[in-house]
Amino acid sequence: MLSEQNPNSFLSRELRPEARLLLACARTDIGPEVMESIKKLTRLPLDWEFLCATAEKHRLTQLLFRNLSATCPETIPAEIKARLRHQFVTNAGSNLRLAHTLTSLLQTFKAEAIPVVPFKGSILAYCTYGKLALRQNYDLDLFIREQDIDKSKQVLVAEGYQRDKVFDRAVSFKHVGNEVEVDLHWGFAPRYFHLSVAFDELYARTRTESLLEQSVITFSAEDLLQILCLQVMKDCWERRQQLEHLSKVCDIAEHVRAHPQLEWSRVLQRAQQIGLLRIVHCALILARELLGVQLPPQVVKKIASDRSARNCARGMCGSLFTEDDIVSPLENPYLSVRLRFRQFYFYLRIRERYRERIRHIGEILMAHRFERT
Repeated sequence: MLSEQNPNSFLSRELRPEARLLLACARTDIGPEVMESIKKLTRLPLDWEFLCATAEKHRLTQLLFRNLSATCPETIPAEIKARLRHQFVTNAGSNLRLAHTLTSLLQTFKAEAIPVVPFKGSILAYCTYGKLALRQNYDLDLFIREQDIDKSKQVLVAEGYQRDKVFDRAVSFKHVGNEVEVDLHWGFAPRYFHLSVAFDELYARTRTESLLEQSVITFSAEDLLQILCLQVMKDCWERRQQLEHLSKVCDIAEHVRAHPQLEWSRVLQRAQQIGLLRIVHCALILARELLGVQLPPQVVKKIASDRSARNCARGMCGSLFTEDDIVSPLENPYLSVRLRFRQFYFYLRIRERYRERIRHIGEILMAHRFERT
């Protein structure tokens, strides 16, 4: 819940009203209690520029404008309302173009007999948020088999895409005409995470959804929840060990709300089997304490007993909604070394199994030895 409703939250410190307003608006379903909270907050003297900048930084402009307009449009300054409306319409148009591009690409991959599963982006917006316009999408993410990497690259090149960036277990392409970005993934985290993903197992559990009147395969609700939890933690690990985009936590909260029949025992059991239990605990703590998502009592009990997960979640929110809530580029080796150390420490805290920790330490030592030689 919001900090004023949950005194046990690690956000029980006093939050500025703009932050409380953004948290209240960061959801698709506004109940009477949250609606009243939004109305009260908008009557306070607000720094609207800070609110808009923070919403844009956390990729929550769509939900902010939609919920403010639906709840108390008369309290929004005219210039702010016009700006938010323009951003909303622009993002909605971009989301629709991305969705059309996605369905077209999926047909192309199907014609080439390449199994592919889209995740995040358009399919998440439509199936979880209920409308394409309510989530800010920036690219297309496709999960493929590792043996199909070269063939998939050839398909994208034939469609007018050029390779842009290469990541660990992913490669990014950008269209030469419309600059749409497509990311091919054959893993959900860098090798440092020591996470083996069996494409065939995930593919066997996929479900079919409808997007723009076309059938689209996507992950099962249980598998997607684990993937979304991993995305939050991976992003924190890669950057400043701080929560970069609150929208990633919003994805988790909305996914839980959109799937009340989630098989939680299966989620937690699989997470434990592959060594992601603490990562799932930490992400669920964020969704519960920041955005008030309701979890089953047995899940609440499990995450409440994971002190390490709670400490990690608290640390990830250390700069949230402050003037330091930015991501600065690394410009010198000192900062890079410091980041690597913090990554190392963060990784050891979020992995519960000793074998992943030991393997990670071994890789760090080997990398250090290689650099010295």
